[in-house]
Amino acid sequence: MVKILFLQRDGYEAFGPMYLSSALKARGHEADVVVQAEEGKGFWEAVRAANPDVVGFSLMSGLHEWAADTAQKVKAMLGVPVIAGGTHCTFFPEFLDQPGIDAICRGEAEDALPDFMDALASGRDGSDVPGFFVKTSSGVIRNDLYPLRSELDEILPPDRLLYARRYPGLASGTGAEVMAARGCPYNCSFCYNKMIRQMYKGKGTYVRRHSPERLVSEIVALRELRGERLRYLSFVDDLFVQDRAWLEKFLGLYSRQVGLPYMSSVRANLTDEALVALLARSGCGMVSFGVESGDEELRNTVLAKRISEKQIRDTASLLTKYGIRFSTFNMFNLPGETLDKAQATLRLNQQLGRLNYPWSGLLQPYRGTGVYDLALNAGLISQAESGARRFDSLTIRQADTEALAAFSAYFYWMARHPALEPVLMRLTRRRIQLLERIAMLGASLSRYVGLNWPFAGWRAPVDALKAGWKRIKSYI
Repeated sequence: MVKILFLQRDGYEAFGPMYLSSALKARGHEADVVVQAEEGKGFWEAVRAANPDVVGFSLMSGLHEWAADTAQKVKAMLGVPVIAGGTHCTFFPEFLDQPGIDAICRGEAEDALPDFMDALASGRDGSDVPGFFVKTSSGVIRNDLYPLRSELDEILPPDRLLYARRYPGLASGTGAEVMAARGCPYNCSFCYNKMIRQMYKGKGTYVRRHSPERLVSEIVALRELRGERLRYLSFVDDLFVQDRAWLEKFLGLYSRQVGLPYMSSVRANLTDEALVALLARSGCGMVSFGVESGDEELRNTVLAKRISEKQIRDTASLLTKYGIRFSTFNMFNLPGETLDKAQATLRLNQQLGRLNYPWSGLLQPYRGTGVYDLALNAGLISQAESGARRFDSLTIRQADTEALAAFSAYFYWMARHPALEPVLMRLTRRRIQLLERIAMLGASLSRYVGLNWPFAGWRAPVDALKAGWKRIKSYI
């Protein structure tokens, strides 16, 4: 048996460690997790006390710098193998160059990681395991990806006790996340889905869904575990509604056997009245969908979104008709974007109605995507830029970059409260970063309350303040 300790910066139940914990336990191994935000000053003491054989990170881009620093300290303190996986390592395998990292896993790891732990348990270094890049005395061994499981139902449900054992507060809220599918069939230029499909060509079907029966059984078990305190669910697929026949069957079973209200995602070109009526009838209280930009050329040529303004407006109108709150996703500092073009995004969101609680961020052109190549060829980023940064990072540099960063920070308030626009627009030309941080934090709290009110009621502002305090402490 090998014990792996997953390290995590922020306090939430992450699917990567939970799915991997189930797969490892099925092979006779053990998994634990330590969350820095929950431990505070006791983080390193908790890491040492866990006494792991291996330390692991499941990483999204934006957290890789924290992980690289933490890995070095872990290596010095414990001297055990340190490995990393997740989307960041899949697309940026050079993370292996970090001095504290011994191996990385690329792609889905429910088969690869147990194989790697088996190798370590038998005294081998795991350098022959598919999906892994491993540092050895003779150099780096790079293995091809592990084939995909063609039947998603073969993958064990996530280990919902992984966090609950150490951090019951993270697993005792009124809501829980569920993953019904993996993969997206679209080719937006800012997203990695096209690249993933190319990486897995000949290695199995990329877009897969759990059967309705399996997914409902997983949710029933989750509800039994959480009890009466579980009041709503959030389906966190890339695109919940892409298969209409599957959706109708699943929501029929879900309504009869579960019946909890839920959140999900839609895409404006797939949305019609029959779909929205189905969602409303089955208990959907909130959806999210991408607008990205109100400028037609930026949205459909630069970002390859292939969605019309009419489809966006019609989607918002239907959701409003059926009383479903929604959150649009919007991006700024796109290649060729000016402050005037950004205002088209603001105008569109202002016109989508009061049920819209929009999100915004700055484009991060991940290396290998279409928008990365466009920005590189236009001289807006350097060849060395990976694009693996947080959504408030100024990665692209162009004439209005500074103003667009401020515009994004104030966007939510201008979209929700147009009367504030004249004052906030004047501030876009003056970078007052503390004020921008306050605006973004306030927007985050306000969005949380607005979008969660149908599910949590008066608890929504209480939960928002708790989450907000954690974020404030991280700023301090």
